[in-house]
Amino acid sequence: MATEKKGSHTWSILTGKDKRCFVTGRENGLQKHHIYHGSGKREISDRNGFWCYLVPEKHLAGLGGLHAKPESGLDRALKCICQREYEKTHTREEFIDLIGKNYIMLDLDEAEQRKAEMEDMVEESGLKQYKIFCMLKYKTLPVNDCWLCEYESQFVEEMGMCIHGEEEGFWLI
Repeated sequence: MATEKKGSHTWSILTGKDKRCFVTGRENGLQKHHIYHGSGKREISDRNGFWCYLVPEKHLAGLGGLHAKPESGLDRALKCICQREYEKTHTREEFIDLIGKNYIMLDLDEAEQRKAEMEDMVEESGLKQYKIFCMLKYKTLPVNDCWLCEYESQFVEEMGMCIHGEEEGFWLI
């Protein structure tokens, strides 16, 4: 993605200086979306490039855009994507100090560890037992019964079928 910051308001951590919709790629009729907003976060977003261009139908609440569903769907995904980009050159603690919250709830390393744990437990005790264990330990079941899908679901608006596995097998990892 973007590599070099060239001042506030003109550089996005997601697209650099490209003036196109982050979702559709369209280059006209764009609106600037501050990924983190409220309580002084618009200024922080401008200073750090935590913004992107969106077409109105992806942006505005009245058109069904992300402002219609705050903290979910595209809004949540952009927050996670932006944090992941920032953490390529900074620590998680620096991000939390800046924004006040961690949006990435499952890291790739943890997803891979849970995947291995799942494979071992399913082979030994079966899927039903793993699901009971999973609910007790993690309080959730992974998207598509796949911890890698669970990780990736943080960065997409909607999650489809698992693409991590084989044709056979129930957890498709």
